Amino acid sequence: MKRRMITRRLARACALTVLLMCITAPALAYDGAAAQQWMEQFAQALGAFAPMNDAAQTSDPARAGQYLIEYEFGTVLASVPKTPLAQEILEIDVRTSRVTDCRGARVGMELAAALDGETIAAADSTLVVLHTQEEKQSWSWAYVGPDGVYGVEYIAYADSGSGMTEYTLTYVIESGVIAAIRMKAAEATAAQAQDGLKTAQEIMDKGVRIAMKNNQPVFAQNDLQVQGGAALGVPVADLIAHMGEPQEVQTLPNTQGRMLLYDGAAVRLAFHEETGEERVRGVSVNSMAIEGPRRLTVGMPVQTAAGLFACDTDVTARGGTLYLEGEAEGEAPYGKAIVSGTELLLRYACVTDKGETALLEAGIADGKVAYWSLSYAGDTQGGM
Repeated sequence: MKRRMITRRLARACALTVLLMCITAPALAYDGAAAQQWMEQFAQALGAFAPMNDAAQTSDPARAGQYLIEYEFGTVLASVPKTPLAQEILEIDVRTSRVTDCRGARVGMELAAALDGETIAAADSTLVVLHTQEEKQSWSWAYVGPDGVYGVEYIAYADSGSGMTEYTLTYVIESGVIAAIRMKAAEATAAQAQDGLKTAQEIMDKGVRIAMKNNQPVFAQNDLQVQGGAALGVPVADLIAHMGEPQEVQTLPNTQGRMLLYDGAAVRLAFHEETGEERVRGVSVNSMAIEGPRRLTVGMPVQTAAGLFACDTDVTARGGTLYLEGEAEGEAPYGKAIVSGTELLLRYACVTDKGETALLEAGIADGKVAYWSLSYAGDTQGGM
């Protein structure tokens, strides 16, 4: 008897662990396969929890064949009045922080954390598409009202053998925090999946969301940093002090100076004409491990990167040059976004105390920073 009691306790503990942990896919990832696997493991864990109501007695006659089962963490809508299997679950509604979903989010989490730092522009009652994934037939969008974001949905499809299953993960947002998490499963067809994806892509193609209006300071000389230390125009020894010794040193042709090569970064050096001192003239980075101005990093969403610096107004565009902040004529200081087809470049400029214009450029690919660089405007030959 004691052994059976211990076994049941262990089973309940294991089930609770499953409910409390993200058990499929990397945190914040979402697709049909991840949703399907999470649903199966959720149903398996559910067997160790006793319902708090008699679902057969509280079923809604208007929704025949659907039973609302209450648990300590929320409710489960199923096609059976008892503990359901994965294929019998219609919807899960989580109201406490005891359950972590398949993206690694839970009730009480800040929306910014659940979106991995991505920001959503405020608007008057609109649908904003965050991502689309054609290969996996999935997309996500946010519902935005006058008071900000009030809901975010992730939709994906998985093959269920006889057809397809649509999995919809919904975050109910209150004051920037997840107040409820819902996972809904429904029968679907390949045509429905294609139509839904096409709609999301059409909404997204209406414009590229680049930046939100914010009150951050203008890009300035003290922002010319790498790994938290001054980088542009400083003696090479100062840069090495906070970046470490380079992996390789190369001499550039035609007396253009030298290049320090790091894992994921390159630093261009030139000699000061008056003192002969070797100084930093440019830094290029494509590594997520190296922080730039205001902790800018590779992999950061474009809206987050643009949000590090001043922006006059919300910016959405299909092409051309858009001024985020500063003089429209292009006189430093300024920030602008250059959109050409599917390519996007963020460029910020400031004037140093030596009278030179310094540039920060961040190349964007798939909505995230692919690389960034610091340099002097028009500086192709080095020298000071």
